[in-house]
Amino acid sequence: MRTFLITELFLLSLVGTIDLQAQVNPYLQTPTPTSIYICWHSNDTSFTKVRYGLALTSLNQVQTGSFQNIGGKHWHTVKLTGLTPDTRYYYRCISGSDSSEVYPFRSEPLPGTAGRHIRFVIFGDSRYNDTIPSNLGELCQNVQQTLQTKYGTTWYDSVNLVMHTGDIVWTGRDIARFQTEYFTKIANLSCSLPFMVAIGNHEHESAFYFDYMKYEDFTDSAVAATPYNERFYSFEIAGCKFVVLNSNEKIIGAPTQKTWLNKVLTESDADPGTNLVFTFAHHPWHTEIWTEGNNDSVDISFYREFVKFYKMVQYSYGHAHDFERGAIIDTNSQNTVMHDFRTVLAGGGGAELTRYFSGSVDYPEIQETVDDYNYVIMDINVDDKSYVAEAHTLGKPEHPLNQTLATWHFRMNQPAPGKPVASLVNTANPVVLSATTMTGADSCMSSRFQITATQGSYTTTVLDKIRDREDIFENTGSPDFIPINQNAGIDLTKLEVPASVFVLGTHYWYRARYRDDNLKWSPWSDEVGFLFTGINNVNFNSEDFNLSQNAPNPFNSSTVIGYQLKTRAFVTIKVFDQLGIEVASLVNEEKQPGNYTVIFPATPLHQSSGIYFVQMKCDNFVQTRKMVISEVSFQEIR
Repeated sequence: MRTFLITELFLLSLVGTIDLQAQVNPYLQTPTPTSIYICWHSNDTSFTKVRYGLALTSLNQVQTGSFQNIGGKHWHTVKLTGLTPDTRYYYRCISGSDSSEVYPFRSEPLPGTAGRHIRFVIFGDSRYNDTIPSNLGELCQNVQQTLQTKYGTTWYDSVNLVMHTGDIVWTGRDIARFQTEYFTKIANLSCSLPFMVAIGNHEHESAFYFDYMKYEDFTDSAVAATPYNERFYSFEIAGCKFVVLNSNEKIIGAPTQKTWLNKVLTESDADPGTNLVFTFAHHPWHTEIWTEGNNDSVDISFYREFVKFYKMVQYSYGHAHDFERGAIIDTNSQNTVMHDFRTVLAGGGGAELTRYFSGSVDYPEIQETVDDYNYVIMDINVDDKSYVAEAHTLGKPEHPLNQTLATWHFRMNQPAPGKPVASLVNTANPVVLSATTMTGADSCMSSRFQITATQGSYTTTVLDKIRDREDIFENTGSPDFIPINQNAGIDLTKLEVPASVFVLGTHYWYRARYRDDNLKWSPWSDEVGFLFTGINNVNFNSEDFNLSQNAPNPFNSSTVIGYQLKTRAFVTIKVFDQLGIEVASLVNEEKQPGNYTVIFPATPLHQSSGIYFVQMKCDNFVQTRKMVISEVSFQEIR
């Protein structure tokens, strides 16, 4: 149902030049502050024109255009120019005796328009599945209802466009499918919101597709002179850069596209008028639910380029027919203020859903996967360089829904979390690493702990572990299909590391940091060193001193002896055989309060295998522990 104000519907009936019996469905595309393309199907080729104006009852301007025969389909195109930015217009398409209803649209705002929000809808994979119809029409009706609830009956004044992430038809080689599977199904939106598409693999790079889409104005002039004309493009709306990539097999790795992408992102970072960059393509690097759709070329050609640029904040894609939300770590050391970028799969745009199966994989960079029909609404606050995103679900055929699925945000100017403090290591099996709670303006999304055997160097790590507050993967099944958070109840301030990771008697260092929901990381904590002894340190109660049991025990090469001081003291630790003869003096000095370890090697200087005693003395405190040396292999010790 197309929604207008009641007064507008009444006025429409009074406009004598309107033929309400006509069934022309306009398709808006390629918008700028001063221009827009209006296209439609009509078999009447007598003439092509658009009547338009600022008032519903006064369409006093006329712009003529032309038609193109695309595989037997007549595609009419009019480019309106000289528009006033950020202004509502009314228009009507006319082809001979065929005409459309009168529809509204709003021209795009100029850069620097104060108080302006840029809003757009994202979905993809709306094609039929061969002979199985899609739910695209139902989804578009739901989109309109949601926009009307959010922004009122003139919702088209508050939303700028729709970004489609590809696979609009089952096959781009069949001309009939474009009208039946795509243009007709989206007509309630495309009459007032421009649609822009990142081509999918099902379009097959067909000439039909590129005849329908009018992207020449958004194609770089250097690219336009190559065979890649209109295959990828970019445009900007009020400081928001939209970069639309081609991830199809023969183009994703093309040097022409890679050079162009680097140029666009470099210019965007350098341009003070560009605030945020959003990128779009059809294919994922990883999709949890349908791993057959994984494409490493997305990582190689796109992700490794994205991380070099600060203003690049989100990559949206499709290919799998579900919803997935993730975050890719910015590994570019040149970025002085680091933030990660969001990945959003909004592929539940109408095609038959991709469902969980035995081959689904829980990837560490993806925090949420739900096999529902879905779309995403992006709301960018131009003034403070931020956005809020909301994914909306229509559920599954066997479990329909109509509700918010997920929300996320990004605030360019929000400070990163504060530097945490890493704690001393007091346990050995498992080793427990811990840090103070994250501080900052946002909630804690992730923690990262790194362990190294080389002090001050984390280029090569013994362990590098990132954990997220949410890891939504799989669901409870019928009847409610409740998504399952695999990390429910996780404590991100602590990490237990099994003793098998460490080598006994080896020194290690670790550090920690946090990532907030704004995808910014805190500074690393100062590193904390520890000697892995296999012995748990003691939490003092009333005793000032303690001698821990050695480990391992029995031993045949060396063992680690731990001891703890609550106050400063002069400490002696000696080893005796069964006859009370001293065989080793391990400690004989004053020590500050703390936890200590000392290694006792079973070398040939000591007695043969048997029972020995280690004794600690400090002030009036004396404590003795029994140790057992098994058969010593001196060759092994050497």
